[in-house]
Amino acid sequence: MNLKLTYRDKVIFIVIIVILILVAGVFLLIKPKFEDVQAAKAVLEAKQQEEADIKAKIGTLPQLIEDMKTAAKQVGEEQEIFMDEGQPYENENYIRELLKSQNVTITSMNTAYTKAADIEWYTIDRENVLAYDNKINTDLYEELPQEVYDEYNKVPTPEYPSSILGVTTMTIAFESGTGLTNTNKVMDKIADDEKTITLNSVSTEQKAAGEGAADDTTTMNLTLYSIFPLNVEKVLEETDEIKIEPAAEQAAETTAAE
Repeated sequence: MNLKLTYRDKVIFIVIIVILILVAGVFLLIKPKFEDVQAAKAVLEAKQQEEADIKAKIGTLPQLIEDMKTAAKQVGEEQEIFMDEGQPYENENYIRELLKSQNVTITSMNTAYTKAADIEWYTIDRENVLAYDNKINTDLYEELPQEVYDEYNKVPTPEYPSSILGVTTMTIAFESGTGLTNTNKVMDKIADDEKTITLNSVSTEQKAAGEGAADDTTTMNLTLYSIFPLNVEKVLEETDEIKIEPAAEQAAETTAAE
């Protein structure tokens, strides 16, 4: 059978061939490239979002630093009442200086050095309804501390966790003179001292008549609470510039240096 194609048939055949080639090119070359472009675009969008998140976090750093400094200052103020657990021998020096300021002669000082102990938090409930009613009624400008309002409104007292502190027990004896004069002076000094010193017991031994000087001897048992203090000065070092270097760049610089 002899087929003879006309010019029109030849043109149509060529056009079909070209279309097939174009379709094949789309599926074999253009479509994969298009998919690669779409994937790259998705990765770019993800990286841009990651960059935006990082910038947002960096923007919070100055406020975080200020919050940290504020917290450090507060800790520095509160830790001043505790003894320094890092140097237990200073407990003896502190008590020795305290008694020396009262012109008291120490005859003995026995110290069981610091050990860790679990200290439970405690609160004191103040029950005086009339007093709080009067405070609230006369508070025209709402200037009372929040704790007064909480007490008045019967807000439950928060439950605090227990804490591990250093505990040092000490027994000291000193010449108390006559009539407990020195004993009372020392007790008042300990009561007025801002450090965490607890006076557990006091006993006085009076000398019998004819034993020479009439100086009595007082023995006191003390408990001192201590902590490892935060280095507030280190925390409060000023940071005027925040530098953030990508880990990849740091690794590249290290490799180049080697």
